[in-house]
Amino acid sequence: MVNGLPGSGKSSLAPRLAAALGAACLDQDRIREALADAVVTEVPQLGAVAMDTVWTLAAAVSGMVVVDSWWFRPRDLEQARAGLARSGAKATAEIWCDVPAELARSRYIARKRHVVHADAEKLATEWTGWAAAAAPLALGPVLRVDTARTVDIRALADEVRAALWTS
Repeated sequence: MVNGLPGSGKSSLAPRLAAALGAACLDQDRIREALADAVVTEVPQLGAVAMDTVWTLAAAVSGMVVVDSWWFRPRDLEQARAGLARSGAKATAEIWCDVPAELARSRYIARKRHVVHADAEKLATEWTGWAAAAAPLALGPVLRVDTARTVDIRALADEVRAALWTS
């Protein structure tokens, strides 16, 4: 699981980590965008539908899977726990993309994404709460990674393997 505030570097890190691990990479944002484009009407709770799709895909894929998503502990802990169980994961590790909230916010503002994310609205209504309470889910070993700097992917992949081996 690759987690962290929006703008913390998850989507840059996750595919590189998946490649280093020889794992599939499932990006909740990309799946959400594809689902939004596939329907002709607004779907309430599309993020939850996309996350359910991610866990279903994780169960269908053989081998290791890296899941990229923003899990906000107060909101998402139980859904993530249930999703991991549904995926059939034998072990899990969480990579927490650790950056100052101000840096994540500036990245969040600078990026251009699909309208389904409603980034401007969320920045205005949810950012302060997210920044104040952002924390790993801790459903397995947590590896904190400073994504304000260049990440040594090989070293991180080794840490992930070690964490999965002991969990």
